[in-house]
Amino acid sequence: MIPPADLAQLPGRSNPIYLEGRILPLTVAQARELDLRNGQIVQALVQSRGGDDLALLLRGKSLLLPSTAQTAQLQAGQSVVLQVVQTGPNALGLQAMQTQQAASAAAPFFSRLGSLLFRPPGQDQLANWMKPGVMEALLKGRPDLSAQWRGMQLSLGQLDTQSLAQAISRAVLSALGPESRLLRGLPALAEDPKQLLRRLIQALAREDKGQEGAAADSVQSLTQALDEIEAAQVQTAQAQAQKELMINLMLPFVDADPIELQFRRAPRKEGEDPPPLIVNVHSRSQDLGEVWLKTQLPGLDRVELTMWALREGVVHQARARSGELAAQLSEAGLALKSFQVIHGPRPQAGADWVPSGRGLVIDVRA
Repeated sequence: MIPPADLAQLPGRSNPIYLEGRILPLTVAQARELDLRNGQIVQALVQSRGGDDLALLLRGKSLLLPSTAQTAQLQAGQSVVLQVVQTGPNALGLQAMQTQQAASAAAPFFSRLGSLLFRPPGQDQLANWMKPGVMEALLKGRPDLSAQWRGMQLSLGQLDTQSLAQAISRAVLSALGPESRLLRGLPALAEDPKQLLRRLIQALAREDKGQEGAAADSVQSLTQALDEIEAAQVQTAQAQAQKELMINLMLPFVDADPIELQFRRAPRKEGEDPPPLIVNVHSRSQDLGEVWLKTQLPGLDRVELTMWALREGVVHQARARSGELAAQLSEAGLALKSFQVIHGPRPQAGADWVPSGRGLVIDVRA
């Protein structure tokens, strides 16, 4: 439930709309803010605001509904398929679709979810855009988006334990998707890469409408990066439905290539100890080259590490400093049970996680 006090603070909150028959009229500003066009099929989520009051969550914006005979038939948590219709020369509205129409219109939506859910792992396009200087070049002349991007970046040269923990915490919340925060009545995170990419894609599309060139290529690449983020979010939600933990995130740096992180935990089986938490790290840097690190935490005070590195010098350095690493972990109350350092790339992981199809009904377009 979203309390009215919290709802009023949601960023980009739309003004109330009123239900007239089966049409929900929208102002020109609302339609532009929601990026709606005549004939579009969209999906919204019914929310409770306490008592009998209801609202629709559509593309991250809350559209308030009064108590009417039509809204009385809706229930919180219900998914509603709507069609954008022209109601006047410069006016649009949302019309609820019949059940048969909605099922037909929703098919492409669920195909989209399926394609995201079964997308191969990896965020190569996103990693390319998060390299130092790449995003900055595209954001020149866009001070609002530049400020948002700078707020997301870390400095590897000034990184400490506290700032790293805070960055990972924000990234984990972002990896769960802004929709999950909005459904709980929480404001969207300013450091959300998904929202940054959406705003940038919309800005480039407006500037380069009907043309082909560098901007069109950038839009295509950014859209692929956005697909990678949404695929990771859908897989995270679906893993939760299977009682598993799987969170993929990426930390951008102003002075180094981004670092990919993955948190994994298999479902607990009845009568057995909890499975270990696994943290996978993949980094590239000029100093160390490409490095993979797998950390297993089989308990609260034990650590098992496996490291792969392409550069032989990095392998020798890691082995030579293993004692120092064990001492640092001991000071933190952790025992280093094993530490393997392998010269070469990490082997390609097998299909150790397979989507079951449970939890597939997720609106990633909000």
